[in-house]
Amino acid sequence: MAASSASLRWSLAGGVQLAYSTLSDGDQRDPARREQWRQALGISSPVVVPGQIHGSAVLALPAAASELARADGLASADRSLALGVFGADCPGLCVVAGSALAVAHCGWRGTAAGIVTGLVAALAPIADGPRGSWQAFIGPGISGPCYEVDAVVLTARSWPAAALAPGRPGRAQLDVARAIAEDLRALGIVAITSCGVCTAGDERLWSYRRRGAGPVQLLVAWRAPAAATAPT
Repeated sequence: MAASSASLRWSLAGGVQLAYSTLSDGDQRDPARREQWRQALGISSPVVVPGQIHGSAVLALPAAASELARADGLASADRSLALGVFGADCPGLCVVAGSALAVAHCGWRGTAAGIVTGLVAALAPIADGPRGSWQAFIGPGISGPCYEVDAVVLTARSWPAAALAPGRPGRAQLDVARAIAEDLRALGIVAITSCGVCTAGDERLWSYRRRGAGPVQLLVAWRAPAAATAPT
């Protein structure tokens, strides 16, 4: 089975592969559709996904199922594991630190509550090398021009000025991906790639803000087998 031609794919150094599902891959909360997509991508192990409650908890694996249910991020030094997070407008974040890997679901609530800091803290004990050598990838999410927020969001934290643009009175346009990137830089991570894909502007994707409740996508990160990434 071949992966959907619409699936979004990226590669990082160290053999780390990333993919983001599209509407054609089905609602990734459905275990059957998620398994189908995993096989289509050629990922050899199951994808571990946290329960996601729009919080800031990041767990180091292995973890109990009860802990997974209350987390929005995962960190692991097990190179055989694939890690994933769901999203419909909230960006997914992946950070690679040598042989260690971490992912997090970064909606405005989690970002305001410090999930980026939590991810770095969970990754640090199992990471290879200093933070300046780590790589970060920010996946698809709603873009600033499509995301006007009110005082509830604006007062949830001190948002980086670079992540805000003027909106209607009492509101602003919030670029969550830019806020994530600024938080990463403040923590000493400078190798940051933001994919720039807007869920509200890409017809392949479902946006909660644009369309209401519906299917969700999955950002998955895994390491390709050494033979698949070796120079030819």
